[in-house]
Amino acid sequence: MYQGLIKITVAFVLAILLVACVQEREEKQAIQAGNITISDVQPAAGGESATFQDLGGRPLEISSFAGRKLILNYWATWCAPCIEEIPALSRAAEILGPEGYIFVLASDEPLETITAFIAENEFSGNFIKLNSFFSTHGIQAVPSTVLYDESGQELNSWLGAYEWDSPELLTELRSF
Repeated sequence: MYQGLIKITVAFVLAILLVACVQEREEKQAIQAGNITISDVQPAAGGESATFQDLGGRPLEISSFAGRKLILNYWATWCAPCIEEIPALSRAAEILGPEGYIFVLASDEPLETITAFIAENEFSGNFIKLNSFFSTHGIQAVPSTVLYDESGQELNSWLGAYEWDSPELLTELRSF
């Protein structure tokens, strides 16, 4: 009788754990559903001379995101305001992704530093590496964010950290 009770208890605990894991996976997939990811864009032809690269080393340019509104956030692993705004950027990407926006976060740090930081902090999203220094691209401080239209033309820029998923900022982003 005790063995039967133990088996039932173990089976019950395993079932609860399995349901929790499935729900967590479904939540993560729901966040990405409808959103455009780095893997959806065509790599640039420039190879090592490209402006950016994804975390797998594929070369990227602003033109790689043609046909979508690109919100490009420049950030650094050592920048506290940058780190604080990443969750809001992720939530805004979830909201605006189905409307054709892609949110991309670019750091000029080594790939190993970026990937270790993302893993350590359990961030998800479209993280890329800028293949030169921020200042080469006119970025004087981080965080800085630039909005490009579907043809790669700069529409607006913001200096500093923002609540990207606030109703006011979502309305502003949609107005361009």
